[in-house]
Amino acid sequence: MELIKQKIRELLPSVDTGKALPYKKTLSGRIQVLHLNYTRSQTDEPIETEIDYLKFFARTVAELGLRLEILTNGKSRQDIEEELAKDEYEALEYTITESQFPVWKWAEDSVEYLENGRVAIPYQFNDKLLEWAMTEGRRHRWQGKIDQENLEEALREDHLWIPLGIRVNASKMGWELECAASTAEQDVAHIRAYIEGGNMITGEDATGKPVIVVGKDAIAATAYIYQLNDNDVRRIICEDFGLESIEQVICIEQPGQFHLDMGMLFIGNGVVIVNDSSAMLKDAIEMAEIVPCLTTQKMAAKLKLQYQLEEEATKDLKAAGIEVRREKLEQDVLYNFFNGEFVEGKDGFNYYITNGGPQEHEERFKTLMVKEWKVVKKVIFSPKEATHKSLQERGGVGCRIKGTNK
Repeated sequence: MELIKQKIRELLPSVDTGKALPYKKTLSGRIQVLHLNYTRSQTDEPIETEIDYLKFFARTVAELGLRLEILTNGKSRQDIEEELAKDEYEALEYTITESQFPVWKWAEDSVEYLENGRVAIPYQFNDKLLEWAMTEGRRHRWQGKIDQENLEEALREDHLWIPLGIRVNASKMGWELECAASTAEQDVAHIRAYIEGGNMITGEDATGKPVIVVGKDAIAATAYIYQLNDNDVRRIICEDFGLESIEQVICIEQPGQFHLDMGMLFIGNGVVIVNDSSAMLKDAIEMAEIVPCLTTQKMAAKLKLQYQLEEEATKDLKAAGIEVRREKLEQDVLYNFFNGEFVEGKDGFNYYITNGGPQEHEERFKTLMVKEWKVVKKVIFSPKEATHKSLQERGGVGCRIKGTNK
């Protein structure tokens, strides 16, 4: 068996990342540049939600003294230039890069900016193989979390339960980025494990040592495809990003979400906030008992799975020496404060940009971040209407921007 695994490893693509870390998404990343992808509709018409986000990010970047890097294509550039020509953006520092290929609005997921200045993308895998591999990983890990009938439905109808994190591969965005870079005579590095940006969070432990938290969907899918075990995949990630030990690659269960950044927040120094859906689960169980029907029973089953996975993620983090705090910071398309970006303003203070939500929930989150945890000077929320529409598409502020510090 070891001989077979050795042969497989010899056939893997070689490391081309320069063994550099991705920019940290914790406070220590000191993010001062936001990368935004702007695109029109498939019929080449401006989309109100995309315009709203362009305005929001431009105003926020100008207010904090950051820089905005915008990737777009075709006529989409006209929308950007018309908007940013307005007087209110006079202080905005920005650049526009025009691609000859389609642009995907989820800037976070399809690319990693490395500390050595290189850009890395996941390898393109066969769609069916990737879907099968990730599904089988879930089947193995999720046994016993809910009854077998519901488990099979969750695996079969993942879009109604917890979607598979494979849309970067399905969109072919990595391939298009590579083609665009090739046209511009730029090198693109590759991430040999299948990890979408939102399912990998780079930060540091309590001692300051760099760690990368990776969702088990990514680990399991890669292991199935390469016919390796989880630790072998961790070694591949270590090699790609220059980590000394596989203990620095922390594999955790998906916290009831297809990406980690939809259900947990790494605030840094070995501290992670994980969602707590226990109260919602209790309410759903009570409702299913009071009004027993397929709808209430299915809702209770979905929340039971989400809660069980949050618990598993918490155990995985604690086993790796990470301090975990539990807070209810998301509720489907209503609000999600896990999904956001830490930045360092021109004034030297830290800020957190995230999705807007109901006023009482925003106030509670601001109190946590500013007064209780004392991690940022201010929390900046996106417009509520745009947020609601974006979360319906299973993405928010943190999915739309990618941060670097230069």
